[in-house]
Amino acid sequence: MKNLRRITLISIVVLGALNGRLALADKMNAGTQDLVIQKMERVLSAIGKEDPSWVPTQQRLADLLAERARDRFMLEVEANCDGCKGSKADRQKAIGIYEELLRQVSLNEHGPILFQLAHLYEMAGQNDNAIRLFEQIIKEAKAKKINPAIVSRSHASLGDLLFQKNKFKDARYHYVIALKDDKLENRALVTYNMAWCDFNEDKLSSAITILETLLKNKHLITRDTEEGSKYDPVFHADIMRDLATFYSRKDINDKEIAQFESLAPAQNRKELLYHFASEADRLGQKQAAHKILNRYLEQPDLTKSERLSAFVRMAQVNYDRGQTTQSTQDFAKAAAAFKNTDCDDESKCEELQKTMKRYVTELHRLKKLNPDQDLLNAYVIYNKTFPTDIEMANRGSQIAMDMKKYPLAIQIYRSISESRKFSAKEREEALNNEVSAAEKSQDLNLRREAYVHYLKYSDNDAKSFEVRYQLAYLSYQQKQLKEAAVAFNDLAEDKKGSADLRKKAADLSLDAAAQLKDEESLQKWAWDYAKLFPAHRAEFETLARKALMNEVAAVANNPKSSSSDMKKALKKVMSTDVATAKPAEKVLFYTNASVLAQKTGEDGIYVQSILALIAMNEVSDSRKDELREQLAAHYEKHLDFKNAYRMASQVRSSKVSEKDREFRLGTLADLAEMNPEKHYKAALKAGLKGERSLIMRSRLVLLSSNPVKELKAQAPELKQKPDLLNETALLVYARTMDKSGLKSVFEMKELRRKSAAQFFQKQDFYNKVANFHPKIASHQLNGKNDRTVQKSIQERMSLTAKADGLLKESLALKDITAQLIVLNIVASENERLVKDLASLPMPKGLSPAEQRQYVDLLKGRSKPYLLKARTAKQKMDELWAQSPALGQLAAEYKMARPEIQKLLLREMQILEELPGRGRMKSAVSDALDSSSFSSRDLVSARKSVSENPSNVRDLENLKYLETKMGHPLMPSYLEARLNQIQKGKSL
Repeated sequence: MKNLRRITLISIVVLGALNGRLALADKMNAGTQDLVIQKMERVLSAIGKEDPSWVPTQQRLADLLAERARDRFMLEVEANCDGCKGSKADRQKAIGIYEELLRQVSLNEHGPILFQLAHLYEMAGQNDNAIRLFEQIIKEAKAKKINPAIVSRSHASLGDLLFQKNKFKDARYHYVIALKDDKLENRALVTYNMAWCDFNEDKLSSAITILETLLKNKHLITRDTEEGSKYDPVFHADIMRDLATFYSRKDINDKEIAQFESLAPAQNRKELLYHFASEADRLGQKQAAHKILNRYLEQPDLTKSERLSAFVRMAQVNYDRGQTTQSTQDFAKAAAAFKNTDCDDESKCEELQKTMKRYVTELHRLKKLNPDQDLLNAYVIYNKTFPTDIEMANRGSQIAMDMKKYPLAIQIYRSISESRKFSAKEREEALNNEVSAAEKSQDLNLRREAYVHYLKYSDNDAKSFEVRYQLAYLSYQQKQLKEAAVAFNDLAEDKKGSADLRKKAADLSLDAAAQLKDEESLQKWAWDYAKLFPAHRAEFETLARKALMNEVAAVANNPKSSSSDMKKALKKVMSTDVATAKPAEKVLFYTNASVLAQKTGEDGIYVQSILALIAMNEVSDSRKDELREQLAAHYEKHLDFKNAYRMASQVRSSKVSEKDREFRLGTLADLAEMNPEKHYKAALKAGLKGERSLIMRSRLVLLSSNPVKELKAQAPELKQKPDLLNETALLVYARTMDKSGLKSVFEMKELRRKSAAQFFQKQDFYNKVANFHPKIASHQLNGKNDRTVQKSIQERMSLTAKADGLLKESLALKDITAQLIVLNIVASENERLVKDLASLPMPKGLSPAEQRQYVDLLKGRSKPYLLKARTAKQKMDELWAQSPALGQLAAEYKMARPEIQKLLLREMQILEELPGRGRMKSAVSDALDSSSFSSRDLVSARKSVSENPSNVRDLENLKYLETKMGHPLMPSYLEARLNQIQKGKSL
């Protein structure tokens, strides 16, 4: 509905113009006005109605009273009081005078009085009187022949009064009649009011048509003044605004938008377009408002401020039409425009900021329950545009937090924390909020940035320490362990921080170092922390030692670790104080020390570590047994059989049978030159069988004070291994030379083909040959006479025949020495026989022929002996050249123990004395000439092996010497060691 105040004001303007014709040319001030009125009232009191000046004077007085009432009314409006300045009294006096005049004068001559009175009725709130006045004029128009112009104006004024009473149909009726007068003053105003009547009667199309027609005829848009009718741009703009209202009461189309733009006067077209958009927006025409604003933004003469306002309005419109995304984009444009606008008018800029703030808060109110990205974007845009508005910054950041848009929340918080326009408290709070947002995001990179940012801008040392801790912990979580370890260490050593966080930092620095396997840093820091945190000294010392143990284990188990590396690690171990260590730590400490010592050859430390473990009550009995076995093996490896026996004798493990345990103890005792008999006997009693039992029986024989008796007792078992029985018998014989006592043993069927029995057999044969050889060698042919010659030849032949018999016996013995001895006798004596026969004197008395016959006879008889000598000689040469038996004999002699060599010496000397040449002859000579070794050589060899237990060359050398002159068990023991080394095992 048209605003009633607008109608009233328009009426005042029109009537003011009307009064202008009645009033004085120069407007009086209040004092003059009061003085004139007083004078005129005195004059009127002195004249009568019949005086010709009475009417004009009364009219002048009424005009002055009406004028003063109007002025006083304006003062009352300013003072906001009702009648306090006397306007009502003046108005009533004026009304009374005008009413009196209308009864006295001709209306056609004094028409303005009519309209002045009607106006005063309106101003006094007596509209009904004014209506009755105009209705009376219209009714009496024909009868009284009232001027048509007055009648037309009365219809127009009555229309206005009826309009004010919302009687739009009646008002329109009178407007139509008034407009029939082509000379009607202020015709455009009446047309305008008629359009409003149609509008209020819901005849929107008619109302729009009326205004469009009026606007298309710009020459009609005039105002009557003293100078005449003039174009009224203000009224023109009012009509345009009302057309905007009319358009907005229905769906606005593009044609109407274009029509409106074309009808708007150029000088205020942009203002009117903006008003049109605002009106469409106000009446819910959001899409149309959006289009109109776009046309508005196309105006070429928009200022930055106007463009900014349009963007803000556009954002609001899009927001209202539910296009929050587009709305936010427009809001962003508005924000950009604001930034580019120079705020010459500070109040206007403040108003724009309030508008933009209102837009955001309204959007927030709408989306309070379900905030979305558009709302958040609006806050971000606002924050970037007005970064000093902390209230909105906090709201926006909270929305971002609620939506879990943590990066945007952080962005807003930073607009506070990085600005010096805020207080230190506000900046610190923003920094804390930023950290909180980053932590809630669970985004490690975001957290890192927030922590770094906090440390850059915060002055809060206590909180900064906490943030440094969180930053270090973040590196720890991201597996940036090296960086984390260093950062935690710095925190732990910073005495300005809280004790609790420093302790946590210390723990985590060690954990990070442990994960990095940086045992060196871990150890250093742990020892440092033991001093920095006295209450936790034991804990950190334990960690330091544990780190050291880990380092030691890594070095010990790394195949690439050099001897230098391991020695360095061992040195660190041995320099570590374990006084406060718990038993479990000590166990690990001594264990690792023993491993390193073993690998580096530090035998003293190794033994010391193992003994320390054995001495600990916390080490289980089974583990102690393992350690004793380990240490026994170590001693054994270094040929310290006495200590090996001592350690092994302390083992009580049920894993090893009694017979095996006793066998090992007996062996170690035997090698240690201790009496092993009780252990050997205990092992046999426990049921030890097999080859080991036979070895023990052999040793019991050889260790016995009566070896012959012991041999006879053990022979029934030893015969299971004839070679061992054979060797044992020889050794007993070499020791006792008791041939008769050993006869029964040598005659055992198991030894008949063994070297022991053969040894005794060939010794008899050697004696037999030794007795025979001088006899045949000393026999001479007696050439004294034929009879003595014949007799001595027969004797010689008988001896050579015995030599042949001895040769057969030697072959039966299958003894190479016996064969060579007899072959030598056969060869030499048969050759000597031939020579002796040839050297016999010729018998006397023989003729030459008989002498030749005698010589031939001797040659014939000598030939077989010569052949036999040559054959024997040839056989000897063959044997000396390539007899395996001779090579074996020489080798056995060289390797034989002294007691056995003594038995073999006679045989070797016999062979040495025999004539001949060849490879085997040289072997025999070499064997006899081989240098003998002293006990000093054996001790030196044993020391070498003790110092270098895995040196194959030293082991082989010791084995050789032990075979020659050492302990009987040592060669086989060393052979086993060599086999283990070859297989890649250790003792």
